[in-house]
Amino acid sequence: MLVLESTYGDRLHEGRNERAALLKRAIEQALENKGTVIIPAFSIGRTQELLYELETIIHRAGSGSLWQSLEIIVDSPLAARFTQVYRDLKPFWDDEAQKLIKAGRHPLNFDALYTVDSHTAHEQTVRYLAESGRPAVVIAASGMCAGGRVVNYLKAMLGDPRHQVLFVGYQGRARQGVISSAMGLRVAG
Repeated sequence: MLVLESTYGDRLHEGRNERAALLKRAIEQALENKGTVIIPAFSIGRTQELLYELETIIHRAGSGSLWQSLEIIVDSPLAARFTQVYRDLKPFWDDEAQKLIKAGRHPLNFDALYTVDSHTAHEQTVRYLAESGRPAVVIAASGMCAGGRVVNYLKAMLGDPRHQVLFVGYQGRARQGVISSAMGLRVAG
């Protein structure tokens, strides 16, 4: 007998293609507002899955599309370190990922991907995106919005309807504070 704990085990989930299409549509809808899409994500696993899917969407969109000029920003030192670990483990990636590599693609290290390391760079990025209206996708920890760098993005941007928050996984019930009191918060996922 095998007993496993699972947060999502009692739910039916859409397939990978459906999830990728939902992600693409949600980001495109949000980008019509010329703002930032903030994605709270866990540093290990979820961030790398998102990067893999976003690289595929960007590749399929082709040149000249909004996706080609869209910045994908990972603002989490831990996520950046683990993304590097994932890259180092490339020889062990599955067949699908190996085909992408052989085709010259880099699912976890593509041109539009930027990593924010220092706290100073983080603060500058938050200010720049909040003020500029430049479309971008920010993946920042923590996935539950209980702390981490994502909180600074939420505080700076939630009052502006150009910006969106996209929850891409399990999200605990909102507590009093930044998220539950935000006006105009749109959630997809």
